[in-house]
Amino acid sequence: MSRTPAATPFAVMTFVTFLVTMVATAAGCTHVAPYQRQKLAHPTMTVSDPAGPGEAHLRAVQEGATGGASGAESGCGCN
Repeated sequence: MSRTPAATPFAVMTFVTFLVTMVATAAGCTHVAPYQRQKLAHPTMTVSDPAGPGEAHLRAVQEGATGGASGAESGCGCN
């Protein structure tokens, strides 16, 4: 008669952690209706041009897209 080995506490905790992670990940996925997308979209994600030079500078600093044109700017967004 063969006996199956008992699971170690580490294996049980690993399996439980995996299950909790999978449930938490799956709970975050949902369908968004077209009329709900306006509420979820952030204004800075638009493709339109910024309103003025101040906003263009702010966006460039936020995204770290400055630098390379003159020697004074680093491009890391740390003004």
